[in-house]
Amino acid sequence: MHNIQAGKIYRIKNQEKKGAANDHYNMIVVEDSTGKLEELLFTDSDVLKANIRAKRNKEDIPKYRIITYNGGIAYWLGLLLVAACAGVIGYFAKNSGLF
Repeated sequence: MHNIQAGKIYRIKNQEKKGAANDHYNMIVVEDSTGKLEELLFTDSDVLKANIRAKRNKEDIPKYRIITYNGGIAYWLGLLLVAACAGVIGYFAKNSGLF
């Protein structure tokens, strides 16, 4: 699997706690195959169970690569374009006699 994005678990307060409900939940926002975003809420024990399950079943987890932003080629080309434009503008501004 390629282009996997690492996620983050957010701890959120249970706003309308009733009875023995948890004080907080662990929220993960995921995107489905159609691009729709869904919020998933897990208790601490749900997260712990999933962690244990993943450690016990490592053979079921496919090899994957995480998407990382390392300033790719588009970034450097954009930076070069901005620098070139600034140089041209500076050249003409200097020779315009305004400064």
